[in-house]
Formats: sequence, C-alpha cells, structure tokens
Amino acid sequence: MSLEAMLAALTPQEKLDAMNILWRDLSANPASVPSPDWHGDVLNSRIRNPSNKASLPLDAAFDDVRERLNERRTQG
Repeated sequence: MSLEAMLAALTPQEKLDAMNILWRDLSANPASVPSPDWHGDVLNSRIRNPSNKASLPLDAAFDDVRERLNERRTQG
C-alpha cells in the first residue's frame, strides 16, 4: 500500500496527529530541511520594509489567519 493510500484511509484527526508527528520530527533538526531561496527573499524584503501596522498578540494573529483561511474556503 502506498503512503498516499494509507493517508487517505486516516480520519481527519489521525491526519492531524500524523502532521504533528512529522512536524516534530522535521523540526528536531531544521538544518536538514532545506528552505527554498524565495523564503530568504521574503525575509530580507520584510527586514528592509517593516510593516507599520501594530503587532497582534499571538492568539489574535492565529484568529486572524483562521478567519482569512475560512474566507478563502467559502469563496473558492
């Protein structure tokens, strides 16, 4: 059975658990995960041109991202 087929058979909660396991494993050694060049370009651009918007507390930032994603889902 292929990995894709195994993942398709998982429940949504099992898929989230699998993502968390993968993330924990990959983040344990970040040097082994190459970043695409454009990541550096975006970071450098943001350093050169910082936003003048006030920073949000982390919880509020997560809520904002969730709202934006939900809006995209309902529009698409």
